[in-house]
Amino acid sequence: MDETLLLCSSDTSLVLLTQGFLELLLAAPGGSLDLRQVAASLKIRKRRVYDITNTLDGIKLIQKESANRIKWM
Repeated sequence: MDETLLLCSSDTSLVLLTQGFLELLLAAPGGSLDLRQVAASLKIRKRRVYDITNTLDGIKLIQKESANRIKWM
């Protein structure tokens, strides 16, 4: 039997948003981003940005510099 990973549309959306977030982060000077600008660039609510940052912070890829700024580690 072929075991395929099936993602629901909200999971797929989060994957695509995370890819967009990482593209912005990798292009950011000094690897530092303002989360308000990320939300505006990706045209999403800040809540979704926080979903992404909380996950990346949990696996130690980013760290919070302030309430609205993160930095690539």
